Amino acid sequence: MQMRWTMEEVRAALLQAGLVQDDGALKCDFGESRIAVWLPDERMAWFPATAEGRSLLAKERRVLRLLEAHCHFSAPRVLYEDPNGWDLRRLVRGSVRPAGLWERIQRDSRFAHLFGEDLGRILAEQHACIPSTDLEGWLPRRPNWPRPEDLPHLSQIVQDARLLERINLALERRATVQVDHPTLVHADLGLHNIVVDPDSLRVAGVIDYEGAVFGDRHQDFAYMVFQHLEEPMLEGALAVYEPATGTKIDRDRVLLLNAVAAIGFLGFRYGHPPDEAWCGRTLDQDLAWTHAALVRAGL
Repeated sequence: MQMRWTMEEVRAALLQAGLVQDDGALKCDFGESRIAVWLPDERMAWFPATAEGRSLLAKERRVLRLLEAHCHFSAPRVLYEDPNGWDLRRLVRGSVRPAGLWERIQRDSRFAHLFGEDLGRILAEQHACIPSTDLEGWLPRRPNWPRPEDLPHLSQIVQDARLLERINLALERRATVQVDHPTLVHADLGLHNIVVDPDSLRVAGVIDYEGAVFGDRHQDFAYMVFQHLEEPMLEGALAVYEPATGTKIDRDRVLLLNAVAAIGFLGFRYGHPPDEAWCGRTLDQDLAWTHAALVRAGL
């Protein structure tokens, strides 16, 4: 079974499947573990670039099929699965605009609340509508962020001994969190994985379930924290989510998980110059986020 794909093999597979008609140029995005190929009619083909990528694609397909079977919100839909490990998916209609959304949420609390309400409705379905029996035994229990391989580098990135102590305390607290009622968690529900209507910027759907886990529902609220005295996006989400699910979300845990997310990005920037906007932020900005998030988390 095919595990790794060259560009020539990708083109040949698409030609054989009748998804392209000639040898013209393809618009591709080469990631670490998989290759994305844009196709007409709002479709995308995904090919594994590594053995790990093949496993991740198979996992995500299984999640997407569960979402299609049990939920009404828009997510990518699997149209075709090839025996050689690649697949074809229908895209969520709209656009991904993390920078513009971030600016709008920062300056417009009313919009932020409404945007949060949109996500609250989606998460209420995602967390409540898929039976746990369909998730147990094959999905990981913990998110893959922060990446364990990045954490040893923190002492080479952070020069402040006190900040390192607070970081370690946050990681220790996260490790002791007990998850009583695990559910399907996206685990990376940031603005970069939310598709919006290009005119209104309201939520149209959610993408990228590669990192999904059978775990702590609080994780899906972690990126709704913007270090404000009030958090209108988070409060909007909870105003819809809590009555819809009958589940109370622990805001303190959400704040802790936001701090842990910041720590993950801080470690992930190892090997990049301080002034490089790695994942959208310079070192000073990553440090500022980490410090502010730790303060909000009581650390």
